[in-house]
Amino acid sequence: MDAETIIKMIKDSKKKTPAICHIAGDLAELSIAGVEFVGGKDFGILFGDLKDINGVIEANRDKIVGHHIEIRARNSALPLADLTKYRARIEPGAIIRDLVEIGDNAVIMMGAVLNVGAVIGKGTMIDMNVVVGGRAIIGANCHIGAGAVVAGVVEPPS
Repeated sequence: MDAETIIKMIKDSKKKTPAICHIAGDLAELSIAGVEFVGGKDFGILFGDLKDINGVIEANRDKIVGHHIEIRARNSALPLADLTKYRARIEPGAIIRDLVEIGDNAVIMMGAVLNVGAVIGKGTMIDMNVVVGGRAIIGANCHIGAGAVVAGVVEPPS
């Protein structure tokens, strides 16, 4: 993906604060516009943007007796990647932005950070606490050692 496309996506994206909210109360008649609700009549979980979740809590103040909100990011331009789309081993704690390519049978260890537009070749190991910058390209069957930083360039476009 070229730098101009990534820059435009970041600039034009609606910034989001993804959140999860655990709620308890009389939820049978809950008004939940703009968020996803999973749960029953006494306890549930809301998924959505913080602004929308706060709206649901405010609109249902008389029904909700308790809640706890977990924030995943703040005013984020791009989401994290959907890890189910990769045919690779990805350990807990790896942070992978959307629009990252990961080749088959690659290994991404805990603490690794892969920024938007990065490409990881098949069979490559990205060791613990490696940072791969935006649009950096790592070939097939490589081992990037723990703590390494591979610089990438998104802005300004190279």
